[in-house]
Amino acid sequence: MKNNMNEKEWLNDFNEFMECESVQPPEALSQKILLSTKKLINPSPWLVFAKLLGVHSIFGTLSLAICNQFGLNPFNTHLSLSEYFMTFGHSVCMTLCGVIFVGFSLLAAWMILSRDEFYVIKKNYLIQIFSLSFLSLATFVALGAHVSLSISILWTLGAIVGGALPTWMLAHKRLHFA
Repeated sequence: MKNNMNEKEWLNDFNEFMECESVQPPEALSQKILLSTKKLINPSPWLVFAKLLGVHSIFGTLSLAICNQFGLNPFNTHLSLSEYFMTFGHSVCMTLCGVIFVGFSLLAAWMILSRDEFYVIKKNYLIQIFSLSFLSLATFVALGAHVSLSISILWTLGAIVGGALPTWMLAHKRLHFA
């Protein structure tokens, strides 16, 4: 529908609108809107971690297709980045595998979660990424992986770097939200 108002008619219409008596919305409605908006822009860190854990469950498992870790190869792939990484030594391999395992998940979370949810991760990234890494190691052990203390420390350091990298890039404007 085309509006054929000229400038004078538009100005009169606007002035008439401005002279209208204001109507206050019911207090209960105002509070409900404020509460729902507050929940949207300040998501619970626990809820965000639960979502991050869900994203990590999917993308961490998928990353095992390209980088087998702790001898776990759920997709029975014949080629793995871990074979290439092993040319630099077992310590480097475990560190880089940790980077990939958690890094892929954080990159996926950055694309899937809302901006406010990712900022919650950014605000609490050390505890969230360390918890994610610890739960991942516990899952590996539960699935029968042979994990030593020294190798698990290197893997965890790699996982923390892999998880912190997207967070750091966002904080320094290297990654942008659409």
